[in-house]
Amino acid sequence: MAWYEGPCRITVVHVDADFPQRAVVAVTGAGGARIEIPGTVGTFRNIDAPSWHLEVEHHYEGVWRPNVRAIRSRWETVDGIRTQTVVSKDVDWAHGGDERNLVLRLERIGEPAERSREAGRAVAAPSRAATQSSSTGPAHRTSAGPAHSPTWSSSGGATFAAPPAAAPGAAPGRTASSHGATTSSSPW
Repeated sequence: MAWYEGPCRITVVHVDADFPQRAVVAVTGAGGARIEIPGTVGTFRNIDAPSWHLEVEHHYEGVWRPNVRAIRSRWETVDGIRTQTVVSKDVDWAHGGDERNLVLRLERIGEPAERSREAGRAVAAPSRAATQSSSTGPAHRTSAGPAHSPTWSSSGGATFAAPPAAAPGAAPGRTASSHGATTSSSPW
């Protein structure tokens, strides 16, 4: 279960699964709440809580069960809004299958970076209680875009590679490949 702080909009951007999917937000602390987000593209919930956990689940044999995997991208700024993509897999199958059963986009709302536009003014942070707002209609932005997609290996899983070996006698920044030495500015 992933842990988050502060207000956030969670939007369902993709569903491709044999089982019903959902996201569940568990607000921590006094007065904690459990907020369910149905796995329907375009559905979103605005979460306004100081601390909360996000879980992804699928419905199988009459019971909601945790998905086996939820891969979170790094936070990125897109059009001035901090966003993160969560890609989940419900069950591992022997034949492989789609790794993108439920995809969520998280957007920071009311983040300090947005408030910094009021530079020079001291603003006291209001005390927050857990609140939510929702919609089952289409979201304003429906695609996270290619920059939000994890890198996938040919075996269907996320790629977490070790740095490539340097070509023998090559200068730093050059690596060996089947196509000869290549130049890269990346440390990997």
